[in-house]
Amino acid sequence: MKKILSAIAMLFVAMGACFAGNNQDVAEGRDIWFKSTFGGERFFSLVLPNPPFNLRLGLDKMLTSPRNTRFDEFGVINDPDCTPGDAATGYLDRCVDPESAGVIGIRKFPNPSGGPPLIGITCAACHAGFDPVHPPLNPNHPQRKNIHPTVGNQYVQIGRIFRANLSPNDPRYQVFSSWAPGTVDTTVLENDHINNPGMITPIWSVPDRPFFDVTIGGDPARVHRNGQGGEDDAGCEMAALRVYFNIGMCARECMVEHLANGPGGSQTPIDLAECRNNCPEFLRAEESVGKLCAFLQTLRSPRLVNAPGGSRFIDRKVVGKGKEVFSRACGSCHSDEDRSLRHNVLSDDLIHPFSEIGTNSCRARTTNWMAGHIWAVFSSDQYKKRQTGGPDFYRDMPLVGIWATAPFLHNNRLGRKIGDPSVAGRIAAYEDAMDLLLNPQKRNAPASIQRTSEVVRLPTPSGVLVFPAGTPIGQFANLDPVSGTNLCPDFIENQGHYFGSELSDEDKYALREFLKTR
Repeated sequence: MKKILSAIAMLFVAMGACFAGNNQDVAEGRDIWFKSTFGGERFFSLVLPNPPFNLRLGLDKMLTSPRNTRFDEFGVINDPDCTPGDAATGYLDRCVDPESAGVIGIRKFPNPSGGPPLIGITCAACHAGFDPVHPPLNPNHPQRKNIHPTVGNQYVQIGRIFRANLSPNDPRYQVFSSWAPGTVDTTVLENDHINNPGMITPIWSVPDRPFFDVTIGGDPARVHRNGQGGEDDAGCEMAALRVYFNIGMCARECMVEHLANGPGGSQTPIDLAECRNNCPEFLRAEESVGKLCAFLQTLRSPRLVNAPGGSRFIDRKVVGKGKEVFSRACGSCHSDEDRSLRHNVLSDDLIHPFSEIGTNSCRARTTNWMAGHIWAVFSSDQYKKRQTGGPDFYRDMPLVGIWATAPFLHNNRLGRKIGDPSVAGRIAAYEDAMDLLLNPQKRNAPASIQRTSEVVRLPTPSGVLVFPAGTPIGQFANLDPVSGTNLCPDFIENQGHYFGSELSDEDKYALREFLKTR
């Protein structure tokens, strides 16, 4: 028996090494996560402000804003190793790391023309957030220990940064204003003409998640599903490469021309062979993503009991009952075969039509991973086949750590924005979101419709369309420019997911308390 147990123990050690990689790979992967842009700064600083995009982001306004109020205004996280910049120039912080621009995940590089530095974005710019277990005393002045690499920053105001240099009459200004804190439309630059901002998902407990057998270009693979609809399902390395394209890598060499060089100005797929031939940064990225993924295997979900004063927020008397309620009412989707829930991420990662969930369909309708579209190479053959009748799926999201990641739903529209990363602030946001999740009659559906604040003028091939103030943003943000049809006519953003609403008040309370312990 001892020999058997020893063999099992060695097996788990070997599995852990397989999942996490060696220590050097993990350390280098963490550096890549926080620091590597793979040339994306050239896209954001030199390509995006010019035709055909004509979009100058407000990164300069964010980076030159006072450190004392930067989180309050933009929701970004100041680099603890920096101090305020020169008051005379008002530009950029002084940092120990010469490539840090003063904000976690935002990097600066010399401008070949001698002008202001080029500004690039790393994965950590969105995915790093305040550690729920070690929150900062002042979110404008965090310490290194207060930063969690992959919790997802649910406070970041990406839409505010995107709209900073636009007129309120510009339809793009209104679209960016419709993004809830902690969300971003990853298809807005590689545009699929659907306004589909999604939550910046936390990444943790990856080794515990289920694997799926798929084929990628006919070749078999065993992968985790990523993306809110399971679209990044070609493995961690491919998903990471897709993200780097999304944040500007090799844009000039092998991305921009694919945005509108198909029939009628439609997308065509990125060609990885073309990228390898034309863009050295892509070769560097391909060599690096294995280490990045080794790092992502090491992160675990935060436990409320480990947070300062966390235990006082849990009613232990009902946790046992809450576990039973969860298994009965939620476990069919948010559980795997581990009935003890010991190593259960609280999801089977399966895919369901949005109509089955009953929620806003815009994020489910994203098209960029479909056959013939720009990111087709980054999705499995099964995904493309499933999307043949139109993309309209969501996956069961893992619920571990959910006490720290409210608001809810794919678009962060269920629950009030509570811009307080303290333990008490996170619990307040969680309890408000859970109340609305389990009591849908309390949701104010009309108020969730995002509307224009000003008159909007939208140029089209047939002339300028004028939309008065108060128009639902989805009425023009989701228009197909060729057919003129609305690709997502769902304007109500906080509806859907009514599972659990039939429970008694006592069961709802017990369920809420149980999930705090996961």
